[in-house]
Amino acid sequence: MTTITSALLFLDPWLIAPFRWLPSATAGYLLGIVLLAIYCILLGDLSASLVTLINKKYIRKIQAKMDHNHELSESALKVGDKESFKAINKQGLDAFGHSFSLGAAIFCVSIWPMPFALAWLSLRFVDAPLELPFHMPFLGNTVEYFPSFLLLYIATRMVYSAIMSRVTWYKTTKARLVGQLQQS
Repeated sequence: MTTITSALLFLDPWLIAPFRWLPSATAGYLLGIVLLAIYCILLGDLSASLVTLINKKYIRKIQAKMDHNHELSESALKVGDKESFKAINKQGLDAFGHSFSLGAAIFCVSIWPMPFALAWLSLRFVDAPLELPFHMPFLGNTVEYFPSFLLLYIATRMVYSAIMSRVTWYKTTKARLVGQLQQS
């Protein structure tokens, strides 16, 4: 047995509990999937914030480089030095590429719990698709664990973002993190 499987089996009693809270199997499944998605979102958000905090010096360096190149390119443009503008703009685009890649990496950190959730769902629900009370195009009357989790994860993440953007302590914490990145 692999280490991941052992860890998933260790967590199984806590992960499966919400699936059994409601008398209806379908409602319990949907509640369990939503709570599993919330666990993934919270752990991912915390991880992304931590990685951002750990890498704040590097993120500041890239941002400063982009800002510096932007100022230089505007100065070159004002004096009409097209060659300098092109050379500086190329360096600025390179810095922007680094910033974009770092942002993509931090996003990947925010979704790292999903494969583990899907692995656990596979252990539990690979042979038990969700029976739908209606027919869906391309799916029929059943939905496997992967599409059901993915759809509910996306919906839950959207709701989470909408709610958390209005929660004062969350906004303040995120603003402080961004503020720390912008300080030189």
